[in-house]
Amino acid sequence: MGAPIKHRKKYVSHKKRWDKNTIDEERILVEDYALKNKKEIRKIELKLSKYKGIAKEFNKDEASKKSDEAKKFIAKLKALGFLNQSATSLDEVLDIQLRDIFERRLGNLLYTKKLARTQSQARQFIVHKHVKVGDKVIDSPSYLVPLSDEELISFVDRSTLSNEEHPERKIFVEEIEVIKNVEETPNVEETNKASSFDENEKFRDDEEAKEKWVLKKLQKKKLQRKLLRK
Repeated sequence: MGAPIKHRKKYVSHKKRWDKNTIDEERILVEDYALKNKKEIRKIELKLSKYKGIAKEFNKDEASKKSDEAKKFIAKLKALGFLNQSATSLDEVLDIQLRDIFERRLGNLLYTKKLARTQSQARQFIVHKHVKVGDKVIDSPSYLVPLSDEELISFVDRSTLSNEEHPERKIFVEEIEVIKNVEETPNVEETNKASSFDENEKFRDDEEAKEKWVLKKLQKKKLQRKLLRK
């Protein structure tokens, strides 16, 4: 019958499984990036631990630090978008966080490029094979997009979503215009729960942060229904 295939685990089991802080942090990650389950977090944790393990190996002595392999390793992480383009030290690899990798997922980039209204909708478009990177159709929301391919993200030509007049894309543009013309002020209770008044003022001054805050508001079903009725 031949040798059975040896399947290797692609994720790590969490050491602090029942830690409250860890559970809360993972819940926020699942909501922010519309993850299918927490196993997707485990996969990224495994990938991150491998990168940091390689960096620690290079950091053992001066010769390996300055070797060509170490330089190629740093260049690879820069190309993937995990490191700043100005990074030159292996110590900066140890500072990479989970969110730095999650930000490079295709689902998140589709959302940030305003080709989808929510992270969940971006995931749906990808799974249903409406999205391509260059000439290749990608149906995995967890696909990590290199910096060189970021501008090549678009809808498949045969997809109805490639038309800018598609109802889903048109409504999204209308929602953004409506929000930009209307000044929304957060409730006092919400402000006290989230952060201090000064922090909220600073948050709203930042145009990009303000837009993200608005889009989170739009994710609520009641507000979406009102906008769709109009």
